[in-house]
Amino acid sequence: MSLILKAFPMAFLINPEANSKLSNDKFELSVEGDSLNLVKVATNLKLEEINFLMENVHIPPYTYTKGCFIFENGIKLKWDMYNGYYCAFLYNNNPKYLIAKNINPGAYLVKKGEELLKTFEVMLKKNIRNVYSKEIFYYCYKTPYRLKEDILDLLRKNRIENILRNDELEVRFRFNNKNYKYMRKNKRDYFLLESEQKISLLNIVSGQRQTTSRTLKTNYTDRASLVKTLREYGAVRVDSDEYNVTCDMFGMKLYYSKNFQGGSYNLEISRITDEDKCTKMLEDLDDEYKSNIQELTYKQIMERIKNQNLSIESEQICDDNSIVLTINVG
Repeated sequence: MSLILKAFPMAFLINPEANSKLSNDKFELSVEGDSLNLVKVATNLKLEEINFLMENVHIPPYTYTKGCFIFENGIKLKWDMYNGYYCAFLYNNNPKYLIAKNINPGAYLVKKGEELLKTFEVMLKKNIRNVYSKEIFYYCYKTPYRLKEDILDLLRKNRIENILRNDELEVRFRFNNKNYKYMRKNKRDYFLLESEQKISLLNIVSGQRQTTSRTLKTNYTDRASLVKTLREYGAVRVDSDEYNVTCDMFGMKLYYSKNFQGGSYNLEISRITDEDKCTKMLEDLDDEYKSNIQELTYKQIMERIKNQNLSIESEQICDDNSIVLTINVG
């Protein structure tokens, strides 16, 4: 008796998981409500540029106290180093006043903070957001959590296993291709939740887009095949762990990330300067990955046939690149 098996290029791939949302916390964050505590913006500024801005900005007027610039519109700005870059830390100086006036503090902070940053960009005639920080705003939210165990329970409940750091002052993880971080200064404080928020960079002089980014879901699940595919296609600085794969390719930064073991990868591409080139790269990577998965599937089938002492009657490669095996089962 013979048994015919057909292995397609996409064999054994798992469909992408549904776009899960966490129900017990603000993981799909917005600026609604009063829990937005601060906005942190990574910049490309040097100290002399910051000094120039603060000496020459006049709209709106500000006062300087305790290391912070407090503007007339109620926005408080502090410049500080973070991960090797100067960052603008933006706060509401008096959120209770805004609430009393029936003004959303979070939305107000984002709007007025963005206006201030655009003023700085016009003054310097350049972008001030740091492209190497992946063009990101960081939003910090107040949370009700004081115990790290409560946060870990929440992550487990929502099947988030991609935890990058876990200690008493910081729990860092990735969820749906975004970085999140619970953090506090000491063990007595409540945790703040920091999330990254995407923005676009524009050339202030010409108005043309300098770089773009893409975020998309894939049906890639096998890390070894993905890393092999990237290396074969010319990726450099390839790094991977249980949940994340990063590399540089043709000047672009690729970051594959999944929430839990067995899930499929999300892909974030930053520093895109040529959309057509990026699309072609994605199509070629997809074809190469399918080929590598087919090769892996074929090897697994052959190994099982060998272990079960079965014999192959015939093997045929079809026009669609599928492989047909006819197996003698006795």
